[in-house]
Amino acid sequence: MEVRKYKYWIILVAVLLAIFIPISIYYFSTDNSEDNGPISKLIIDHDGGADDAMAIFMALLYEQYFNGPTLIALTTTHGNVNESQAFLNTQRVLDIAGRRDVPIYRGSKSSLVMSVPAGDWFGVDGLGDNVNEPIEPIEAHSKHAALGIIKLVNKHPGEITLAAIGSLTNVALAIQLEPELISRLSHLYVGAGHVYSESEPTPEFNAEQDAEAYHVIMQNATPDKVTILPFSQVGTKNITRQWREEVLGAIQTKIMTSLNQFERISLQYANYWSLLDPIVLGVLLNDTIVGDVKYSQNSIVLCGQERGINTNSFTTKEEANVKVINRIFQDDFKKLLLTIFSAELYN
Repeated sequence: MEVRKYKYWIILVAVLLAIFIPISIYYFSTDNSEDNGPISKLIIDHDGGADDAMAIFMALLYEQYFNGPTLIALTTTHGNVNESQAFLNTQRVLDIAGRRDVPIYRGSKSSLVMSVPAGDWFGVDGLGDNVNEPIEPIEAHSKHAALGIIKLVNKHPGEITLAAIGSLTNVALAIQLEPELISRLSHLYVGAGHVYSESEPTPEFNAEQDAEAYHVIMQNATPDKVTILPFSQVGTKNITRQWREEVLGAIQTKIMTSLNQFERISLQYANYWSLLDPIVLGVLLNDTIVGDVKYSQNSIVLCGQERGINTNSFTTKEEANVKVINRIFQDDFKKLLLTIFSAELYN
């Protein structure tokens, strides 16, 4: 009997060791220092273009069908269009998505110092200059976007991820008013800038829209809290216009039909399709599409002919102020888009 008892104890110990040793090895050998965990709440700061519309739709669909983060606010700023038009476009996007409950905070109408003309890449109205049916207005929140960001972040410290996909004026103002803002975020994703090279000697649109705002953010950034997605690195020229129109664009939903209309002008400009804002949301929602990450001491030139051009000194995490997404898996990004935008067909 004693021998049998010891035998049971030996088996029990062996089973426990088999369970806990692999767990311990995984836990202590894995660097979880940069793992922010699942994103629970999301704010998107945007400038009202068709690319912003796609990013917002991605967030809403991911929330609905994939248990994604709750979109708790949209904040508007100048950029692709003026802020007033960005506000109108935000109402239209939420109306199409059937999500008129998402709060809108209206933000900055101009840059901190010097504004840059927006152009009409997505049409004068930013959504393809379509003849749209009138919608019932959605009233904006009474607070300015910068104050709204501060209020929400202080109410939910450590829970909010902020995606900045337009000019960065609202975010910079919020940081100036609340210097601890970034530390109280779960994470800040900034879709802006280039990694300078002889082939990219010009400023990127979002960064140039408010260079001083970009500078403010970089002065307060830390690599565990701020990730930059430079267009030069993640903007893809390998996704064809044909794929956008005939594969992604063929999804038979109200949202995709609207997006096709919103991009009807911009799609005529090139044989490839490349929008930064959806890539930012793609990385934020599913980081398995990230191919390469670097640490950088990142900034921006504020004076002279090179104003608006980003500077990067790639270095160690200890010496960096941001993480830079240096590459994405383009095929995985395409699959993610198809999965998100076709979800409502199968649910």
